[in-house]
Amino acid sequence: MQGSAFIEKKLTSALVRIVKHNLSEADELSAHFIEKVLNNFGISRASGISVYHMLEARALVLYEFHIDRYNTELREALIYFIADYPVFRWSELRYCFSDPEQEIASILHELKYCCRELDVDGEREYVWSSCWLWERTVKKRLARRTRVGDPAFFEFLNYQPESKNT
Repeated sequence: MQGSAFIEKKLTSALVRIVKHNLSEADELSAHFIEKVLNNFGISRASGISVYHMLEARALVLYEFHIDRYNTELREALIYFIADYPVFRWSELRYCFSDPEQEIASILHELKYCCRELDVDGEREYVWSSCWLWERTVKKRLARRTRVGDPAFFEFLNYQPESKNT
């Protein structure tokens, strides 16, 4: 575990340096700016990176810049999120929260939520719901509502680098 935490810290510091280096005085530091920089430097599905790992890399950098970070109010913010979206994809949660994954998962487990890897819209995604819901009910509830997030966030997740013709 310590080895992976060390690698994660090195990755995060490298990504933070890249974002800082690309930040000019004209740019505003925002989640959208960070997403564009990460995509341009290879954090994309075209590079073979899964949606989960893209989300976690984004969350680590946002957390370092204090964007979408709840700290001591995390539990309360998660309860409000669950009230709005009783069944949700991990990507939807990560759109709103950049706090550490372990803290979020711990609180969700305390609230009797469980994670399932489901095929949603032709893609395997981690979906969180009450432990007492059946998989079929979870899929129906997800299908009845629109995804949480804005178009820029979906562009980040589905980014395709421009092909270079040489």
